[in-house]
Amino acid sequence: MQIVNKDDALSFNQPTFSAKPIWGSNGITFANQLIVGQDPRAIFVNTNNTVYVANQENSTIVIWQEKSVSPTKIIPGNFAESYSLFVTSNGDIYIDDGEENGRVQRWSTETNTFATVMNVNSSCSGLFVDINDTLYCSMYDHYQVVKRSLNDAVMTSNRVAAGTGSPGSAPNQLKYAAGIFVDVNLDLYVADCGNHRVQLFQSGELNGITVAGNTSPNPTITVDCPSGIVLDAEKYLFIVDLSTSRIIGSGLNGFRCLVGCYGQGSQSNQLKDPFSLSFDRAGNIFVTDRSNNRIQKFLLMNDSFVLSFNQPKFCPNATWNFNGIAFANRSIVGQWPRAIFVNTNNTIYVANRENNTIVIWHEQSVNPAKIIPGNFTEPNSLFVTSNGDIYIDDSEKNGRVQKWIAETNVFVTVMNVNSSCSGLFVDINDNLYCSMPNRNQVVKRSLNDPLTTSNRVAAGIGIGGSASNHLNLPRGIFVDVNLDLYVADCYNNRVQLFQSKESNGITVAGSPSLHPAITLNCPTEIILDAEKYLFIVDQLHGRIVGSSLNGFRCLFGCYGKGSQSNQLSNPSSLSFDSYGNIFVTDSLNHRIQKFLSMKDSCGKY
Repeated sequence: MQIVNKDDALSFNQPTFSAKPIWGSNGITFANQLIVGQDPRAIFVNTNNTVYVANQENSTIVIWQEKSVSPTKIIPGNFAESYSLFVTSNGDIYIDDGEENGRVQRWSTETNTFATVMNVNSSCSGLFVDINDTLYCSMYDHYQVVKRSLNDAVMTSNRVAAGTGSPGSAPNQLKYAAGIFVDVNLDLYVADCGNHRVQLFQSGELNGITVAGNTSPNPTITVDCPSGIVLDAEKYLFIVDLSTSRIIGSGLNGFRCLVGCYGQGSQSNQLKDPFSLSFDRAGNIFVTDRSNNRIQKFLLMNDSFVLSFNQPKFCPNATWNFNGIAFANRSIVGQWPRAIFVNTNNTIYVANRENNTIVIWHEQSVNPAKIIPGNFTEPNSLFVTSNGDIYIDDSEKNGRVQKWIAETNVFVTVMNVNSSCSGLFVDINDNLYCSMPNRNQVVKRSLNDPLTTSNRVAAGIGIGGSASNHLNLPRGIFVDVNLDLYVADCYNNRVQLFQSKESNGITVAGSPSLHPAITLNCPTEIILDAEKYLFIVDQLHGRIVGSSLNGFRCLFGCYGKGSQSNQLSNPSSLSFDSYGNIFVTDSLNHRIQKFLSMKDSCGKY
């Protein structure tokens, strides 16, 4: 293993993130075309949070010091069409000048002059200087990565780091190599655009290992022309996926989309042909958004926004025991239980509609650990935030949503509504959502707004219908980290996805969907797992259905309604625990059923 000397301090940021970091889905335009020109590709953020961008239009390097809104320095040069740059810890800037002039230049911070440091016969889509002062150039059109020691006086001393120079998909080949990253072990990562994969070439090896893409040992996400690659402090991968115009990242639970997750565009939550990314010290992401001629900054959400509910990661053929365990019966949860929530500590919350209480079990407890009496009536839904506050529907008769404050043990009104809330949800920006079945609409309000009547429309026009902007008896709701809203649209027998700030929904489950694989009959709840696959309570069929890489399938309750252990009768809502077990409110059976995840069905997830 390579020992890193103090003199070899890394010049770029490799933050340490929580198990499931979240970035705001709406980017901030850090710089537009007036500043960075057309088609910006090269960006670098150093450990002092100084931002460097190559302006291809006027052959300059634009520099911002930390917290500065306007550029603090602009360095003119005689380079052309620069695709990449790299800044070392002493402030020297290496910039691609290979497309027309066949070279890499270095701007010396000591002398304020440019000098040629590498001769190449291609543009460098990626540049990197490793801890041993070796300079790497990724040659897109020559299907190869070359390197040379900056301590070698001979300018033509390039050696092959990866690729044969001929396009191909074999382990020793590359096809349109783009961004590169070299870790402290001198292992080289290459965004192999034309092969739709990321290759790892371990130090001294010419055969690569696919670590992202269809041919990787554990393919969990598809990439389409990856162009940029960065590793965090834990060696998790963050990839610019150029052709799908999104940023994806890996973590403990595998890969997931982080930003730009629903197609390319020019809105604040979209990208168009992004090329490279860089972290600042706080873990915010800077992206060169090429075809929008801008630099976008996506903010890392604070730990206070940590998710309170479980989103397990499952394999494509995951199964659950068909026979449920009666976790709680009518004597504990009353008649017609509807609302359930399981938090990340595996604490279970159920609303008892008969005696207006919230019943709570701690992990592995058989009997309730706590019962909270309230002045609510016939609650249909509840939601628990990471600080333990409980939001509960009290709208049927009292026209409000209440919050039980964990710190003070008191209830307060946090939303006024004119319908029951069949679904409640609090998103990562502290917006509270209420799904109003009797009003055919979902409304929301910021919990940071002191006015409890400051409701805004999130989905539906308030008139029942089946058009893309209509809802008909909406029930359960789910809001993901990109602020996209999923609605169980009961009477339309579908699940609708309303992307952030969009009023027209997309049918993602049910017969009118783009890929109808399952028929629904009044869906009442929707949850997404770690891979954004859907799990749906299909109420009038008396079953739970789920999607995966292989499409939709029935999970349990698949042979008609009933009261046996393998049956459900008008189930209403569901929640995962951290092990992937599923808890269901089995309303007409007046019980809570627990269906155990069969871990042996596909190994560890």
